Amino acid sequence: MIAGRNAASYPEVTPGKRSVPFAITFTHPNVAVIGKIAKDEDTDSVIGTASYDDQGRAKVEACNAGLVRFYADRRDGRLTGATMAGPAVEHSAHLIAWAIQSGWTATEVLDLPFYHPTFEEGMKDALRSICAEVHAPTPPDRDDGFTPGT
Repeated sequence: MIAGRNAASYPEVTPGKRSVPFAITFTHPNVAVIGKIAKDEDTDSVIGTASYDDQGRAKVEACNAGLVRFYADRRDGRLTGATMAGPAVEHSAHLIAWAIQSGWTATEVLDLPFYHPTFEEGMKDALRSICAEVHAPTPPDRDDGFTPGT
């Protein structure tokens, strides 16, 4: 779109704002890839993982198979990317794309409300593990980390 607009208005070109890379594959379960995907050996990044095996809403709806991996900067836990395969991740993926594009940390995402029972709460373990790895706080008034199935 940016290139087409600039070609049509040349020589008056306008730089466009780039969004975070974001792809969704509508399969069963859905798959999403967002932002920069770090490799396991990347020492500048941390990886937080969460399974849907014990996620409350997914268990009730008999679709509790899936995994999310969030990638974050090791210095501060700022989210940089995600790979997601699981129930309704096309919805969660949008939220994570917004968080990455906004420059949010795992702590800042955990400080937002996660309603119960939703598939989105299945992401919390991955965010918590990033916080633990980078020694960042988890919000005590929002997320105590002990709720079963979240």
